[in-house]
Amino acid sequence: MRLVIDGFGKFLGRKGETIVVKEDRKIVARLQPQELEQVIISGKGTISTDALRLLAEHGVDVLIVDFRGEVKARLSSPEMRTVSTRKEQYLAYGDRRGIEIAKAVVKAKLKNQSAVLQTLAKKRLETAPPLAEKLRSAAMEILELLPALEALRGEKVEEMRERIMNIEGRGAQFYWEALSRIFEGWGFEERTGRYAHDPINAMLNYGYGILLGEVWRAVHYAGLDPYGGFLHADRPGKPSLVLDLMEEFRPHLVDKMVVGMVSKRMVSKEDFEIVDGVCQMKEKARRLYLQELLGRLEEEVRFEGLRLTWGRLFFHQARKLAKFLRGELDKYEGFWQRW
Repeated sequence: MRLVIDGFGKFLGRKGETIVVKEDRKIVARLQPQELEQVIISGKGTISTDALRLLAEHGVDVLIVDFRGEVKARLSSPEMRTVSTRKEQYLAYGDRRGIEIAKAVVKAKLKNQSAVLQTLAKKRLETAPPLAEKLRSAAMEILELLPALEALRGEKVEEMRERIMNIEGRGAQFYWEALSRIFEGWGFEERTGRYAHDPINAMLNYGYGILLGEVWRAVHYAGLDPYGGFLHADRPGKPSLVLDLMEEFRPHLVDKMVVGMVSKRMVSKEDFEIVDGVCQMKEKARRLYLQELLGRLEEEVRFEGLRLTWGRLFFHQARKLAKFLRGELDKYEGFWQRW
């Protein structure tokens, strides 16, 4: 169970061995820490140090995100004692494992982007045939990039990263250009990163921020170094491996949900505002968005003969990556779903 503390006046405290949620100084909920998997503090919610200690004793992660969904702090139990896994992770920079991981991540992302577009095309076959054809065509163009990706060979990921990223970038161009047709009227012109100028990018950024926190937790408990990525280059403070792994999940988990919320008119342009030049969701819309996303994280998906919630799937993939690095698996295969 994930607990979200969002809004001015919300407070998370401790009473004995129980976590209490207060609103305007009145207790509105009591929870046993054993029930909790993660606490997300968004907006202006606050938490006491006593509550932090109790959550830490029970291995509950605390995530603090800002209005953009950007993770500002993450509190978790001490680092996992997995020296062998991390040693192999660093050694993989200098051999072909690094290249294979970067390629597997991009391969999964391309397949998932194509699958999302084909699903959206199928739903619009009768209501909007030209749009459906555009989506289907873009899906095919993305799949046509796979042979070039498979053909890439090299000795070190440092030498191959730019070529792999180039293919990933071409796929992203087809994908977002096609999706922009669905987002017509929302001011969406292109995928932008940190500072959104339109509602669609604001929703995507917020969702990716929550996803980053979830994947980070999985990477941590798998004993991997979150900063040692393969597809994303190392930079101070940048959790490159987390960014690598979350590429597999963005299209089906976040992008499709944003399309769904827009198509079903669950949000309107009035639910957004520009603050200091950045587009952000107003509080009511943000709560609805979080409710949708956290609900999706509890949904089950099928992969490799297993039925897993999205949250469990992140752990499954992170542990699989660790096993590949330690030589317990012959290859690492990214998560992807058919349409």
